[in-house]
Order: sequence, then structure tokens, then C-alpha cells
Amino acid sequence: MTRRMILVLLVMFLARPAGADNWPGWRGPTGMGLSAESNLPVEWSKTKNIRWKVELQGAGVSTPVIWGDYVFLTASDGRLNDRLHVFCYHRADGRLLWQSRFFGTAPTDQFAPGGMAVPTPVTDGKHLFTLFGTGDLLCLDFAGKPVWIRSLAQEYGPFRNRWGMGASPILVGTHLIVQVDHWSQSYLLCVDAKTGANRWKTNRAASVNWSSPLAVKFKDHTELIVLGTYRAMGYDLATGAERWHVKGMGMQCIPSPIVEGNLLVAASGENTLAIRLTGLVTRSGDLTSNVLWINKKAAAYLPSPVLYRGQVYLAGDRGINTCLDAAKGTVVWKKRFGDQFYASPVAGDGKVYFPSKEGVVYVVKAGPKFDLLAKNDVGEGIVASLAISNGQIFLRGEKHLFCIGR
Repeated sequence: MTRRMILVLLVMFLARPAGADNWPGWRGPTGMGLSAESNLPVEWSKTKNIRWKVELQGAGVSTPVIWGDYVFLTASDGRLNDRLHVFCYHRADGRLLWQSRFFGTAPTDQFAPGGMAVPTPVTDGKHLFTLFGTGDLLCLDFAGKPVWIRSLAQEYGPFRNRWGMGASPILVGTHLIVQVDHWSQSYLLCVDAKTGANRWKTNRAASVNWSSPLAVKFKDHTELIVLGTYRAMGYDLATGAERWHVKGMGMQCIPSPIVEGNLLVAASGENTLAIRLTGLVTRSGDLTSNVLWINKKAAAYLPSPVLYRGQVYLAGDRGINTCLDAAKGTVVWKKRFGDQFYASPVAGDGKVYFPSKEGVVYVVKAGPKFDLLAKNDVGEGIVASLAISNGQIFLRGEKHLFCIGR
């Protein structure tokens, strides 16, 4: 068996929940917007196939996080959006189980719809870890009680970013990873999830970015794939040391990376490129030669792409969505939807879901032929990405949280 074949077999994704029905953090169980579930909803409206909806408080565009019977959501309000909220709802009927309130230590610039609640929390099934734009990193138990709280703003300086903090924390075993790219000293931080203490902190030569990291496990180590300021980079999970970098990204990166088999796909507002993972295990330094293809005409500025069944799906903030062949980077189809897209698409059950800022979720059949299955209007704007759990879709609108299911 060749080294490449071994690598493809050994690359796997971390931060998976104990059960496939949970959506534990940003972009779900794989960290890439994929669901392994079947019989997912196709059609709904303001009333059709709506299991329940609840009115939301404050600003926020974090994705709902679902574990078992619990649905977690964050928000902020107040004149400076420095009053922070964590909500827990019951997934069966949407009733509020508890709400925890905190005061932010360093409110800063913000993306208006999101306030200080843009990052999506992450859970290990026992605790909820959440980061706010005020620089506050919290660990709560499932009753809403604080286990530990840190102010990264007080320790390392406020987040200085014209649209606020957008990167979501990820959990890899007991390693809690936070990417902070801003006008001050940027850094990648690894925190012990149990105690909140630092395991390591690595400074980054990066400016303003909003991308979230992705964990990938190889044969003998785990790497963190991080995008930002002209580069894709790989860091060792155990030490925080940079292992490699690839040039070709845009200056400011918002989308998060995705991986399938031997292929890493990264998008920025300037282009989309694919990197061969072969060789990243044994080599270090500048590995730009590992770039397989670059498509400068297919790019995603805000939404993260989804890589599903050999094709890359990109949602454009200007209303043009694109499907690329993952192996070649060539356009499979390109369609003008008309709406704007801020939320990231998700895929599962042979379908790709594109939520638009205008409040319509376009459901497209996955595959090389464009086939629009449904246009579902919930009657209010959508900026937050969708969550899928146990055959249901959880949608955060501008005013309500919806549970959609047949």
C-alpha cells in the first residue's frame, strides 16, 4: 500500500459527539457543515413543518448547538452589547430551561446583527464552552453554572477587529482551541477544557480574519488547519508549533477550511484553492507546491463552503452560488439565486441547504446537475448557519429560533 493510500485511510476528523444526532458546535460533528442523517426536511414555510418557534432576545448570529434534549444559543444586548446571554431550550417544545447572564469585559467593534455573540459555542456533552466578542471565554455546566471564566481581553488585550470576533472555538478531546486574528498581536490559543488553564499560546503573523480552525488527525499526530492573511497553515495540536504553510489565500479570510480524504479546500473572498494533504505529514515549511488547483472566479467572501460527495458548494454573498468539481476545481454549475448569502451552507441526505439573508432556504439536490428541490421562506432574515439534529433542522432567524421537522 502506498504512502498516499495510507494517508487517505488515516486522515479522520475530530471533535465528534458520542451520538450522530448531536450538533456540538460550529459546522456540526465534523466541523464542516455535514450531517450523516437521512430523511431530512425538504419543504417548510412560516407554518408548514414548523415543530415550534420561540422569540429571541438580543443580538446574535451564533449557530444553535444541540446535544440530546438541549438546544444552546448565545446573544448579547445593552447599549454596548456588553450584556452577554446563554440560553438553553428544550428541543421537544422550545421551552426555556435556563438563562445565564454575564457582563462583558471589553466590548469592541461589532457586526450589527451579531453583537458580541457571533462565535458559536461548542460542547462535549457535559459542558458548554463559549466565546464572546468582548473577549470573555466561559465554561458552563448543563445547568448554566460557571465552571471557569477567563477574560482574554484583560490578559492579552481587547479584540481589535472592525467587525468584531467571528472565529468559533473548537474542542479536540480536552483541548479547547481559540483563533484570535486582529489588528493587535494575533494568536492561536490552546486551553485545558477542564481547568481553563493555558496549554500553549502561539503568536501568529496574521491580521484581521474571521475563520475558525479545523482539526485533522494523521497517523501519529493531530494538526490544526488555520486560514488567514494570505496563508493556510498547519499547527501541531500538542505543542502549538507551526508545521507548514501554503500561500495563496486572500488577505482577510472568513470561511473555514474543509477536508475530504486527501484534499483540503480553502476559500477566501479572492479565490478557492485545493491543497494535497500528501506530504504534509513528513515535510515542513513552505508547501505551496502542494496546491492542486486554484479557481479565482469561484470565491466565497462570508459563507464557508461545504465539500459533499466530491463536489464543493460555495454560497456567494452577492447571490451567485457555485458548485465545483473537488478534484479539478472546474465549475460544475453556477446559478444566480438573487438573494444574498451570509450563512454557510450545510449538506446531508443527498441535499445541500443554502440559507439566504432574505429568509429563504434553498434546498438543492447534491450532484453534478443543478436541481432546485424547494424554496422555503420563514418570513424573516437569516444570517446564522443551520444546525441538523435527529431529523430536524434548527434555524436561527432575526427574531425567532425555529425547529423544523416532518
